[in-house]
Amino acid sequence: MSAQLFQPTSSTFLRNPYSVYKVLRETAPIFFYEGWQKWILTRYEDVNSLLRDKRLGRVTHHLDAQPRQLEGLEAEFEASRIGSLLEIEPPDHTRIKDVFHQTFTPKRVRELGEKVESLCHRLVDTLLEIPERKADLIEDFAQPIPVTVIADLLGVPEADRHQLVPWSKGIIGWFEPERSHEMELEAVRCAKDFIAYLADLIVQKRKQPGQDLFSDMIRIHDTEPARLSEQELINNCILLLNAGHEAVVNVIGNGMYALLRHPEQWLALKQDEKLIPTAIEEMMRFDTPLQFFERYVLEDLDYKGFHWPKGTGLCLYYASANHDSEVFTQPESFDIWRHPNPHIAFGLGLHYCIGAPLARVELQTALRVLSERLPDLGLLDGELEYHPKNVFRYLKALPVRY
Repeated sequence: MSAQLFQPTSSTFLRNPYSVYKVLRETAPIFFYEGWQKWILTRYEDVNSLLRDKRLGRVTHHLDAQPRQLEGLEAEFEASRIGSLLEIEPPDHTRIKDVFHQTFTPKRVRELGEKVESLCHRLVDTLLEIPERKADLIEDFAQPIPVTVIADLLGVPEADRHQLVPWSKGIIGWFEPERSHEMELEAVRCAKDFIAYLADLIVQKRKQPGQDLFSDMIRIHDTEPARLSEQELINNCILLLNAGHEAVVNVIGNGMYALLRHPEQWLALKQDEKLIPTAIEEMMRFDTPLQFFERYVLEDLDYKGFHWPKGTGLCLYYASANHDSEVFTQPESFDIWRHPNPHIAFGLGLHYCIGAPLARVELQTALRVLSERLPDLGLLDGELEYHPKNVFRYLKALPVRY
C-alpha cells in the first residue's frame, strides 16, 4: 500500500501531498521506499524523536576509516559542502557553531530588524506605483527580503546581488532526490561560481573590512585559522544564503496563499496585529516549505522493530509531522489562533536552523507591513502551481490584487 500511495513524482502527489501523508501516518508510518533507497517516516513522534537522537547525523563519512572517494559531478559539488554546518557532526560542528554564536548575535539580528522594516515598506511603495494594482507577491515582495538581508550580512555590493538568487536556486537542486543530470550540472556550476565570488570578496574585505558578518568571520579566520578555515568560511556563507532565502520566501508564499484563502482570518489579523506571531507559526506548520530532511544512522540501530545498519538513510517528513492529529487539533485546518503550535518546520536537535530568529523577524515584519499597507490584498482567480520538487514545496507564483 505504501508503494502505491507514495509516488513522489506524480502530479497528483505534488499538488497535494498532505492527503497521502495522512494515510501513511495511519497505515504505514515507517516504510522503505525503493526509489530513493531510504526509509520514510511520517509521524510526529518518530520525526521528533529521531531528530534529537545523537545516533543519527547528517553524514557518516567522519566515521569512516578511509576518506571517501568521490567521482565526477559529486566530487565537484562536494567542494561546496565541506565544513558546512549542515553537513558536519561534532566536534567540527561544535567548533564552527561557536564561531556563528560569536558573530551572528541577537544584537545583530535586532539591528537587521530595522533594515527589514524599511525594506518591506520600500517594496510596498513599489507595488503601489503599479496602476493595475496586480503583482506576483513572491517575486515582487517575498523574494527580495531575505536576499537583501543576507547580502547585507555578507557585505555583498549592490551591483553583485542579482547573482545570488540564481546561485541559490541552482545549488538547492542538488538536494532533490529526483534530480536530473541537468540539475546536477547547474548545481555544480552555481556552486563553483559562488565559491569563486566569495573567495574574491574575501580579498576585498581584507583590504576594506566592514561591519558585516562576513568581515567578522574573516577576522576570526585570519587570527584563528584553526577555528575556521577559508573553505569553511565560504561554504557556511553559501549555506546562509540557501537556507535563509528558501525558508523566508516560501513561508511567505505558501503562508499568504493559505491566509488569503481564509478571508475571515486575514480580516482578524488586520484588526489585531498581536495575532501576527501565531499566524507566522501557523504558516510554517500548515504548508511547510521544507517537506523533509535526511538523516543517516551513525551506528547500528534498532527502532520500533526495525533494524537499521550504520549508513541507513532516513527521510524525516517535517510536513507530515506538522499535520499529525496526535499533536495538532484539526491539523488540516488553517488557524492563526493555534496555540500551542509545536511545529518542527525549523528542525530540531543538533541541526536546528541557526537562522530561525532572523527568519521570524523577517516573516513577522513582512506580514505586519502587508496587513497595514495592503489591507485589500486578495488572490487573483486561477489555479496555482507548485514546483515539481520533493524536498522543497513552493509555488511558482502567487498572483494577487491589492
